[in-house]
Order: sequence, then C-alpha cells, then structure tokens
Amino acid sequence: MKLTRKSFLWNSLASGALVSLSALQNNLYAYSTTDATLHRQDPLGFAESLGLTKPIDQILVTALLAPNSHNSQPWKIKKVSDSEFLLFGDKEKQLIEIDSLNRQFFHTQGCFLELAHLTADKLMFDTKITYFPKGKPEPKTFSNLPVAKFEIFPKTKCVHDFLFAGVPNRRMNRSVYSGNLISKEEIEDLKMLMGPTKHKLLFVNDPKQLESILPILDAAFSMETNRTESNELNRKWFRVSKEDIYTKRDGLTLEGNGLSGIKLWFAKTFFVDLSKESWHSESAREAGIQMFQKQVYSSKALVFFITEGSDEERTWIETGRDFMRLTLACAVREIAFHTMNQSVEDYPESREFTKQLKTILGLKSKEQIQLIARMGRSSYEYNSPRRELSSFLI
Repeated sequence: MKLTRKSFLWNSLASGALVSLSALQNNLYAYSTTDATLHRQDPLGFAESLGLTKPIDQILVTALLAPNSHNSQPWKIKKVSDSEFLLFGDKEKQLIEIDSLNRQFFHTQGCFLELAHLTADKLMFDTKITYFPKGKPEPKTFSNLPVAKFEIFPKTKCVHDFLFAGVPNRRMNRSVYSGNLISKEEIEDLKMLMGPTKHKLLFVNDPKQLESILPILDAAFSMETNRTESNELNRKWFRVSKEDIYTKRDGLTLEGNGLSGIKLWFAKTFFVDLSKESWHSESAREAGIQMFQKQVYSSKALVFFITEGSDEERTWIETGRDFMRLTLACAVREIAFHTMNQSVEDYPESREFTKQLKTILGLKSKEQIQLIARMGRSSYEYNSPRRELSSFLI
C-alpha cells in the first residue's frame, strides 16, 4: 500500500502512536449534551423534565436507551392507553446488507421490551408482553403488524428486579480494554445477577481458547470491512460533526468507537471523509481494521448467546431480552461490554466463520450462535444519543 500522509495518520491513529493528552480528554470534541447525559444517568427524571409524568411515557423514554445495531433505533410505538402500547419494527431501519433475515432487528426489539419491563418494575408495575398479537410481521408488513403488545398493571407483591440499577452505566464500550481476564467468579456473579435466561449463554475466559477464537473475529471484521455492501452501510450510518450527531441523534460515531482526546481531534480534522471514494479507499479500510484489532485482542472474556431448535423471530426476541439483562448486569459490576457479530451474520461470507466458531466451541448442528460480545475493563464513557420519543410514535 502506498504510504501517503493520510494513510500515515490513519495508521498512527490505529496503532495508538498518537498519545491522548489528559488535558484534552474532557474538552476536545466533548460532544455530550446535558440532555443526553441526563437521559442516561436518570431516565425517569429526564422524562419528568420533558413534562412526561405518566408511567407509560416514562417507560418508553427509558426503553429508548436499549442497545440496537448501528444505533438505528428501529422502533415504532403506538400508545393504546395509559397502560398499554404496541411495539412495531421500523421498516425504514432494516439493515438488510448485514442482517438479511432481520435476526439482529428482532434482537433489538427484545432489548427494548426487556428494558421497558425492568422500568415498569422500577415504577411498581407488573407487565404482560404478548408477542405478535395480530400475527407475525414480515419486512413488508412491519407497519401493520406489531412485534408485541406491552401492558402494565399495579404490582400485587413488592418484589423487584434490581438490574435497573445498571441503566446509568450501560453502554456499548468499544474502547481498548485493560487489566486482568474476567474471572470465573465474576462470570458466576453475572449469572446470578441476570437470573434465569430463556436461552444458553456460553462464557469463554480460558486464554488458549481465546487465542483460537479472537483471530476468527478479527478475520470476520476484515472480511466485512472489505465487503462493499457492508462498508457502504456503515458509511451511510456514520455521523462525524457535532451538528450531524445531535441533529440526527442516531448512527455510528468515532466517539462511540472509543476515540477521545487528540486521537479524536486528528481523526475529525485530517482524514474522516464520508465521500464514497475516501470511505472505501484501501487506507481507510485498513485503518478501521487496525483499530478493530486493538479492540478485539484486548478482550478479557467472550460471551456467546446460543439457541437450539427453533431459529425464528420469537427466539430472536427472547435472545434480545437475555442480552439486555446481561448488559445491565455487566454495568452493575462495571464490566465493559461490546458486541462483535461479523462472524455470525446471515450472508454466505459470514457463515464460513460461523462454522469455524461452532467447531471450536463444540456446538451441536442445531445450535445457533445468535450474538457474540467481548468483555473487559475500561473507564471510557460515551453516551450515544437517542432520538426524541415523539419521532417513534405512530
């Protein structure tokens, strides 16, 4: 590859040669707004500050903090009454280039439902969630057929689920992790905090097993970055300027990918260009791959969400609910968390890596890896913005 000034800067950034200055960390391109911070730290208080005092509205405002692929926020909501809403998938937010079956799309619906359930619990309500109350939706019928009906009722017993305490610290942490491996005792503690799960979680913290798996995740990311359809999808969802980030309030950002301080300043000032030619250039793709390598090889444990038997929409929603609970348990215990699903997506190039992982993990033929995440230790914080509630209502 020809060494240009631009590629030199990219490679220096990716390798960490540019030193972050602590004096700049809190000031340079610090894009967090007061509203975004309050929404994360105290979503119920944030809802009240907007004049939303009804429990159903506070539940919805909080559920918007649920994790979702590309920060696409693919939800539509119809409030039926002060105690019921219908959740729809937003057909305009499908990521078909990497999620052709809408597997991750339904995972995201499950995340929303579980966080809504936990928020209702916090507000002293029990919930009833009914999947596909009018029939199972398909990509062309997301506007007409709800994914779920969500109802709340006053609690009859004072029994609480304490995972809600993790909401202020729950975020996708894509920074480079440090410290020791996540221990067996820490994993058992996370399982205890989560409570029963619908499906199987497989944790990997053995160094030798990690050595065999991490190169597969690395290679899958490289494949997806060099796959034009996938890389173009990322370009469309990428937000660079402060104005773009907080006007659209969705999508991917450098900050969300773990960059801060002078590294972030260099990236935004010298070489982030969303034109097709620049974005798909060899130097830009190589820089992204190198940054991911720093992330993936710093993993201190991995977790695989695994289902067996029926592999369809209901299973995917249930997986999302399990996923939501684990991310909150990690937040309670201050364990960083980051999904890496390039090796288990539903297109042929990805499925070649899926086969390798299933062999290493000793999975049965009918077992399916739904999601993969790395875990570790990091103090990095960035709160991805969310759109206002009114934009989701129908």
